[in-house]
Amino acid sequence: MRTVITLLALTLTPVAATAAPAAKVTDQAPCMTRPQLEALITYALPSVIEGVTEKCAGTLSADTYLRRSSAALAARYRVDSDRQWPLVRSAMNAMIGPKLGDIGESMQKTLVSSVAGAAIVDSIATKDCGTVNEVVELLSPLPSANVGRLTALLAVLGMKNDKPGDNAFAICPASGGR
Repeated sequence: MRTVITLLALTLTPVAATAAPAAKVTDQAPCMTRPQLEALITYALPSVIEGVTEKCAGTLSADTYLRRSSAALAARYRVDSDRQWPLVRSAMNAMIGPKLGDIGESMQKTLVSSVAGAAIVDSIATKDCGTVNEVVELLSPLPSANVGRLTALLAVLGMKNDKPGDNAFAICPASGGR
């Protein structure tokens, strides 16, 4: 998840740079609330499923879950994904600044889903495609919001012992981990 935020920040650097005079400089990484992180993950799920399926197509047999069912799963997740946009936009504004709005909502949506999906997919090694297939199949009965919440919880737990500055972002303390 760190990679996703870093890539979004780098991709939007021209937009963020125009907001720099208004931004307060601190030693702390920008933060997002856990609900914002959950929304970002849920929003990216369709792109992640499609990207992982494409990446792993050459290593998974035709009868695996991803090869058989990824299109239907991505379509199901896409319905819930669109509902997450307002919270995702607020997270991006918190992380990058309000100038994100200058590129238009349609471009924002495309950029966030593309960058977030690609970053997550790029972090998966093809040797792990079998494991990823199994995880996706096990989680597939869950609503996308539950998958987003579970993934965010695991990210928060993974960052628990990190020191300030270790990550491109942090979970806001005010959100109490949730």
